[in-house]
Amino acid sequence: MKKTIPLIFLALPLMAGCVSANSQEGNKAEAYARCSYTPNPDARAKCIKTELALIEARERAEAERVQSNREAAEQTQSQLEAMGVPREDAKQTTDSGLSLPD
Repeated sequence: MKKTIPLIFLALPLMAGCVSANSQEGNKAEAYARCSYTPNPDARAKCIKTELALIEARERAEAERVQSNREAAEQTQSQLEAMGVPREDAKQTTDSGLSLPD
């Protein structure tokens, strides 16, 4: 059992790389699907490039929003704890695990 735990921690960066690669492939597929009806191949290539940029910008904005929400929750929790509220009562949750479908 002791040997399996370190192996798990070694595998996490590899798994993160796979998720990133799958995300990029998904982004490419989404961009192609949105631009598949563009008649001219040159225009289609430009459309795909634009769509990829828009998708990446949307993902960056979402990541920044999540990070700012997390930081705000941490700030609120620290303020409550400083006022004497017990840690469990002051604990802030920011992610319900639910999201709207794209």
